[in-house]
Amino acid sequence: MLIPPKYFLNTNISKLLSKIEAAKEIVENISIPPEVELNIRRKSTLKSSVFSARIEGNPTLLDDYSRLSSKDKKRVEIENILKAINWIQERNKKDISVKDILTLHSIVMKGIEYEELGKFRKKHEGIFTTAGTVVYHAPPPSLIPKLIERLLKYTNGNKETLVPVKALLSHFVFEKIHPFTDGSGRVGRLFILMVLTKNDYGLKGILPFEEKVDKRRETYYKMLEEPERDTTNYLEFMLELIAEAATEAKGLVLKKQKVESYDTLLPRRGEILRLINDQKIINFDSIRRRFKNVNERTLRYDLMRLAKEGFIQKMGSTRGVYYKPKNS
Repeated sequence: MLIPPKYFLNTNISKLLSKIEAAKEIVENISIPPEVELNIRRKSTLKSSVFSARIEGNPTLLDDYSRLSSKDKKRVEIENILKAINWIQERNKKDISVKDILTLHSIVMKGIEYEELGKFRKKHEGIFTTAGTVVYHAPPPSLIPKLIERLLKYTNGNKETLVPVKALLSHFVFEKIHPFTDGSGRVGRLFILMVLTKNDYGLKGILPFEEKVDKRRETYYKMLEEPERDTTNYLEFMLELIAEAATEAKGLVLKKQKVESYDTLLPRRGEILRLINDQKIINFDSIRRRFKNVNERTLRYDLMRLAKEGFIQKMGSTRGVYYKPKNS
């Protein structure tokens, strides 16, 4: 296996890299209140988690996530990715190790995969078309440890100075190795984030490129079939998606320079407020049905805080309570 794979630095790749770099400079240097930045990061991380799961076939939409039961496998998949992203963002910027890769798999597949949790696969794997034709044979299990070591030597090294290129080529090789029976895709996309974050290219944790990948899922999988001797097309495609996500992150940061009180709300309280604003007037039972997985006491506390902070108005008492926007 060719590690690193080859590519040609054409004009379009150079333009895309410049676009990403320009967005990065703005995101990292524009100052917004810490509580607003934290809120943006929380929303972005959830978006990354939902859409990474969707790429693997999870049908959950962003607005449906909070309605899922905590025991629902679809929610477990999303929450596992969420935990993995937080783990990546909290770790220091030391070199990425084999143990880190296995830890990611353990986090992502907990409650989904049991026999091979945090372990490289022991069986041969291939990628097949819907007709059952083999598109790609992954390397045999015996070669996986050595291939991962070679990949990490490239990832942790300084030979490739273009960080987005390094992150995306690392992902490409990782998927070619296909080190896990299940979970290689999810861990592979987290690997992109890990490489970007390690090299101070995470855009403050607000780069949910997975949404862009999900929208062009078929092309994404087709690009991963490109030969290692020339990954230029794959690289252009992925850089376009990263550039699109980075540009949106830049726009969001610029917009949040002017802070509205709404921006400081915790995500769930923001959802509650949007529901009340949409309905104009709504009783507690209706709110409770929308947030059935939230403890009733917690929900009442959220409503109390929204009222105290001047976002909503409470009308009536006991079981006859209704809520409406403050200025309606």
